[in-house]
Amino acid sequence: MEKNFVTILTAQNATETNKSLIDTYVVPQSVTRLVEVGVVVAMAGMTTLEGIGGILELESDDAPNWTTQQFAMDQITPLTNGAVCCKPTVHDVNIPVTPGSRIRFSTTFNVALTINPSVRCFGKFQ
Repeated sequence: MEKNFVTILTAQNATETNKSLIDTYVVPQSVTRLVEVGVVVAMAGMTTLEGIGGILELESDDAPNWTTQQFAMDQITPLTNGAVCCKPTVHDVNIPVTPGSRIRFSTTFNVALTINPSVRCFGKFQ
């Protein structure tokens, strides 16, 4: 059975290039694998034409045999008219999970931003 999830939308402190926690999600019962994970970046218009990218990181302290997972986020490209293209990044994965364990979702942007974006993660368990 598939179980989809969406984390809360969390404002990120993007004035530095430090890892920022998005949310901690409890793995539901009756699933054994994380098969899809993605990230959505939401922000107002940019004040400069800075290209933005980053890393989505998944960690767990209470899941047996878990290792930290890192995924590249798509590059976000501001346009000269002030519009910003922020399409969701989706990764197909096949990661064993343990029901009841907690997964922490974090992002690290590649540059310090002039505005602070908000970020949420989504995905699918089987």
